[in-house]
Amino acid sequence: MDVEAEIRDLKRRVGDLEGALNVLTGHLKDVRPELAALRNQSSEGLRDLKGAVSDVDRRLGGVELQVWSLRDDLPEIVRSAVVRATASAGRGDKPAG
Repeated sequence: MDVEAEIRDLKRRVGDLEGALNVLTGHLKDVRPELAALRNQSSEGLRDLKGAVSDVDRRLGGVELQVWSLRDDLPEIVRSAVVRATASAGRGDKPAG
């Protein structure tokens, strides 16, 4: 193969590579805005999720407080029920059910 043919072949191959590069560059330009939109949607979703988790955490804190309050009140509730049941049994009444 002569030098001129090799030069033409190299120019053709370079042209093919440039064309492929231009196609890829075009695709990347199309993808970039979509990626930015996806990032924004993901950020919004994460913010919403963080808010929901915070709400659940706050509600669980309230439930925990109520459970501890019940733990503190339960002995008095049981004592009162036993006293009523004992008193009504002593009178011959049926316990309230």
